[in-house]
Amino acid sequence: MLSRIPAPVLATAVLVALAAPAAAQGVSCGGLGEGATWLGGARESSDIATAPAPLALSGVSVAPGTRSVALFTLSQPMVVRLEAAPADAFGDTVLELFDAQGRLVVTDDDSGGGLSSRAETDLAPGDYCLAATGYAGSGVTANLQVSRTEMAALTEGLSGGFVGTDGFPLFVGVQPCLADTPATQLGQGPIDGQLGQGISSINTVTSTPYYRFTLASRQVLTIRAENPAADPYIYLFDGQGRLLAENDDYDSLNSRIDVTDPLEPGSYCIAMRSLSDPDQPVTIRVSGYDAGQVALESYAAGEAAPPLDGSYPITTLGPLPAQLSRDVSVPGTQAQWFVGDVGEDGVLFITADEVRDADPVLSVFDEFGRMIGMNDDANGTLNSELMVRTPPGRYLIAVRQYSQNYQGTIRIGIRRFVPAQ
Repeated sequence: MLSRIPAPVLATAVLVALAAPAAAQGVSCGGLGEGATWLGGARESSDIATAPAPLALSGVSVAPGTRSVALFTLSQPMVVRLEAAPADAFGDTVLELFDAQGRLVVTDDDSGGGLSSRAETDLAPGDYCLAATGYAGSGVTANLQVSRTEMAALTEGLSGGFVGTDGFPLFVGVQPCLADTPATQLGQGPIDGQLGQGISSINTVTSTPYYRFTLASRQVLTIRAENPAADPYIYLFDGQGRLLAENDDYDSLNSRIDVTDPLEPGSYCIAMRSLSDPDQPVTIRVSGYDAGQVALESYAAGEAAPPLDGSYPITTLGPLPAQLSRDVSVPGTQAQWFVGDVGEDGVLFITADEVRDADPVLSVFDEFGRMIGMNDDANGTLNSELMVRTPPGRYLIAVRQYSQNYQGTIRIGIRRFVPAQ
């Protein structure tokens, strides 16, 4: 057994095996599926295409800064409804769906209505990992459900919605943008020539919920909606009203869609709703997609791990001692990165505390770039903490401020616990 480990570590370890169905075999999802459970109790009863009723788990405990993962499989292509709802009045769920290779398929925060999460998405046959987290790294107790669209939903959903030919909703949030939907034009004629510099407009969601633009040639794009006070949620439709992509909370409460498969020439529409104040001005910006710039922005935001080849500034900590403390000046959401080495199995307890003018956000990645933990607010404070299991290897730690409003000093603390000899 582990020694010199605080009680929270043991509690976290217990969460790996939800006291329910048997653990999955051979479903990785990039490592997320290891030790997870089948929603139906076993693979053969977890195929939502043939299940007689929704696949569900109740009272799933999600520790702060962690994910709880359950699995299902699909034997034929179809639209599947995914839901995560807080089991108590104080929770706020976020759901994520990953395919068997660990690629993020869809994520949602509040489309279930209230603080519940929901998405209806068209899936190909295969194995999937449904993950539940607490908003901003908080802990939550969640009810999870996967169902077909003709089955009873777990959540109420939001007003509006995209209705399929069978009459069942395909998504929730806003009405689809059709050819005759009133929309504000971005640019005069095709915007291809303006994508390098980008084209933008500022309006409230109340006054301008739809924007339209046209392309004369195949293009890859980045679409942003910015103003955390409005908490914008954006959708991209083609000229026939077909939903192509959607996003909420890419960067803090701002939204972003990266279209990396070229869009064909034609007309496109951006729909937008507000999860907070629809009368706040929101900046919509459409620009050409730049993979290198996107990667740099992801590193700067602490959302993806930079390479360990010296091309991006990372402070080297070397072999991590039993205890380490360091004060760091952190300018807004510009993440400061650290890398340390662990030589034996154990646990890292990492904290990020305000020293002056700070609201820390903490993320930890392994040497392969996989996020293994994230936390914003812990223990009823604005400080952050994470406890992660660490096999031998290198680990990257990112710390940033919650918003640009904070420009002060954060104290990073690292304590390492190892098994008793």
